[in-house]
Amino acid sequence: MKQIDLPDWKSVVPSVLFGLPVGRIVIAFVAVIALGIYVGILLFGPNSLTVLLRLEEQRSIYENHIKALKAKNAALQKEYFELKQLEPEQ
Repeated sequence: MKQIDLPDWKSVVPSVLFGLPVGRIVIAFVAVIALGIYVGILLFGPNSLTVLLRLEEQRSIYENHIKALKAKNAALQKEYFELKQLEPEQ
């Protein structure tokens, strides 16, 4: 039986791709993917920019509602005290 010589695995797998070592390309690819996931979490996660903007909008809505309620309360207090003056004292 004749033994067949298999090529060395290093000669089959390219060590340089586009003029860069394959290890560096893999590291760069993983870094880009990790950075993309991180930015995605920052923009759309539970502590994200969209949540912050929504909360700021809610805060301004609530502040306007509070101002309206304070004005209504002042008008009702004025009416109450006017009516209180009209009642006979006992």
